[in-house]
Amino acid sequence: MDDKKKLKVFLIEDAQRIRSVLIEVLQQAENIEVIGFAESEQEALYQLRSIEWDVAIVDIGLREGSGLAVLSGLKSDGRQYGSRLVFTSNPSNALKTRTMSLGAEAFFDKSREMDSLVGHIQALAH
Repeated sequence: MDDKKKLKVFLIEDAQRIRSVLIEVLQQAENIEVIGFAESEQEALYQLRSIEWDVAIVDIGLREGSGLAVLSGLKSDGRQYGSRLVFTSNPSNALKTRTMSLGAEAFFDKSREMDSLVGHIQALAH
């Protein structure tokens, strides 16, 4: 990735506190740009299908809808999309397997893997 191009990151997260922390941490990196967020399944699918993005961070448990439905919807489009990274408070192996089958590239536990998530995104930006 050249020095002028920033990695465009879109967040799907309904918890305002977690979303704010992620945005703050990601915006500290000079080669990462948070381009927007969605709090619901419907809003996420609309935005992700309408804008250009490189990475989507997907929360599975949304108050309105599901991150699984977002992943499924993107997969069923048959289009090439950016990396999809799951960031969830329900880190079961069954859920991890399911999200990977729906096109997720990586799976992170909210309770202890925020640094790993950010590190993964930073690696994608280089």
